[in-house]
Amino acid sequence: MMTAKRRLTSFDVARESGVSRATVSYVLNNDPKQSIPPETRERVLKAARKLGYRPFAPARNLRAGRSRLILGVLQFEQVDPGLAAEMHYLESELATRGFNLTWHIGTDWATGVTHPEVNLAPDVVLVYVDRSVQNLQEFLRQFDVPILSLINPPICQDAGRAQVAYLAERGTRRIVFAAPERNDLQSMSFARLEGVRQECSKLRLPAPTVQVVPSSREGARDAIAKILDQRKPPFGICCYNDEVALAVLAALSDAHVSIPKSIAVIGCDDIPLAQLSIPPLTTISWNNRKFLDLLIENTVAASKREKLGSPAMVPLSVVTRDSA
Repeated sequence: MMTAKRRLTSFDVARESGVSRATVSYVLNNDPKQSIPPETRERVLKAARKLGYRPFAPARNLRAGRSRLILGVLQFEQVDPGLAAEMHYLESELATRGFNLTWHIGTDWATGVTHPEVNLAPDVVLVYVDRSVQNLQEFLRQFDVPILSLINPPICQDAGRAQVAYLAERGTRRIVFAAPERNDLQSMSFARLEGVRQECSKLRLPAPTVQVVPSSREGARDAIAKILDQRKPPFGICCYNDEVALAVLAALSDAHVSIPKSIAVIGCDDIPLAQLSIPPLTTISWNNRKFLDLLIENTVAASKREKLGSPAMVPLSVVTRDSA
């Protein structure tokens, strides 16, 4: 049977290093108001490492008057590769500033003692959720801390516009928008579709046809069959993201449709698999680092309850491959 091990305290570190408990506290908390000789500091740190001592987070938060925890709330059934990379970047960069980022991923915004986040006391909450989601506001209010959004609606519309502009420059006059089947992507899908519609209107192209494309190969085949029943090639398909585009490419291949001669396909996000499809996928990419860096600075500012910086512009680019 396992027995509970006594939690080490600063008293243990003080006894091991031969200094006072106050000195241990000054060293381990890196108190800028106290001048500790380097040899004393090293002796305390060496003792802490030897004992495997870790500061008790609740007590440290109580002394500081706030926590160093950042909670990320993501409204997804699964996390796409691009978003996962962005969250890992946020996690590592916030860590260099003394913060810990933890994620909540899901679509359940129930509140109360049964929710897994009820025991957390974050200093700031980062949300990647449509603000119109039912119960979201009540869910966020329970934390009573600053809320920052990871969603950048203008960039979603910009991506749709860029897809149409690229295809139109190469002679494509008719556009289909391939939408995702997943419920958790609908708000962002609508934003990208709006960009597609705006660019079609601007370029005096016919309004785009919209078709939901499931992620399964069989479902994608049925979706492509519906599109081909409605219009004959040539035309272009602007896909919500690269994963939808990969399903479209597979279904077009099964239907023996020539890509891009008969149907051009363009994705969005430039995930690693995009270059491995047959044919390789033309897609939209953007340098989101500037937006993320500002989000990090705003997170630190929000933790200090300081003024936030203005939103950052995110430049888009087209990664040209053989599908369009």
